[in-house]
Amino acid sequence: MKRKLQTSCRAILRPLAQLVRNALTPTEPPVCFDWHQIESGVAAGCSILLPKEKAITERICSGEYEQHIMQFISDLVKDEHCCYDVGGHYGYYTLALSKLASKGSVHTFEPVQEHANRIRQSVEESQFTRTKVHQLAVAGQSGSLTLKIATKDGDDSMAYLDAYGGVDTEAAHQHYQHFDETTVTAVTLDQAAEKFGAPQFIKIDAEGAEGAILEGGKEVIKTQKPRLLIEVHGIHEAIHCSEILSKLNYQAILLSKQKTTLPILWVHRDDLEAAQAVHETLGSAPTIFFAS
Repeated sequence: MKRKLQTSCRAILRPLAQLVRNALTPTEPPVCFDWHQIESGVAAGCSILLPKEKAITERICSGEYEQHIMQFISDLVKDEHCCYDVGGHYGYYTLALSKLASKGSVHTFEPVQEHANRIRQSVEESQFTRTKVHQLAVAGQSGSLTLKIATKDGDDSMAYLDAYGGVDTEAAHQHYQHFDETTVTAVTLDQAAEKFGAPQFIKIDAEGAEGAILEGGKEVIKTQKPRLLIEVHGIHEAIHCSEILSKLNYQAILLSKQKTTLPILWVHRDDLEAAQAVHETLGSAPTIFFAS
C-alpha cells in the first residue's frame, strides 16, 4: 500500500517538478553534426558524422569507445557473416561490423529518421557497398508503433518505443526532460531475416525492447543460432531475455572481469568457437551466467 501511494504521488508531482526544472534550466543549443575520421580501433579509417564538441565524439574517433567489447566482436564476426545492428544510433557499430564482415553484409535498423540518414551518409562516405540502412524499428510486433525521441536540451541520444516502457524511470526523466513523438514502422527479427537474409551476428541496443525483440525472432534464433550482443536495460529485461534464450539452448557469457552485466553476449551452447574466442581474449575461462 505504501509503495502504491508513493508511486501515485510521484506520478502526480512529476509534471510539476518538470515545469520547475524547465523554468530553471537554460535551453541548450541544438546538436550539430560534422564529419570526423575514426583514427584507431576496429573502424579505423572510416568517416562518420558525429556531434560537435561532445565527449562521445572524441572517444569514438580515438577508438576508445566500446574498446573492450570491440576486442570480442573482432573475434566473433567473420568476414562472410551477415550482421544486424539493431539500434544504429550514430553508426559506430555499423561501420565496425562493415569492416569485419567485408565479404558478407550488414543491415542496420534505426527508426529515428535523422540518425538513419546520417548513418547512410557515413556508410557511403566510407565506401561500404554491402551495408544497408533501414529506417525501421525492430520489435516484438510488426506495424506502426509510437517512438519517443529526446530531441531538446542539446541531447539526441535517447529514443524508445512507447509500447515497451523504455526510459520510464525517475533518473531518466531527470536527464531526458523533453520527448517528441512520432510513428515508425516496425518489423520483427523473423520478418527481417526473411527479407534481408538470416544473420550470424546480431547487436541489439533498443532501450528496453530487448525481450520483445527476441520474442519476435524465436524462429531465426532457433534455426540460425546467431551470436547475440545485447545491451540489457535493467534486471527485468535481463530476466526476460534469459527466459527466452535459455529455452533456445543459449547461455550468457560475461565479457568483463569487472562483473558488469551490460552488455551481455549470448551464444548457443553448441557454439564452442565463440566460447573459445572469449576465453582467449579474456586470458581465462569466461563466467557463464543465466544458465539453466
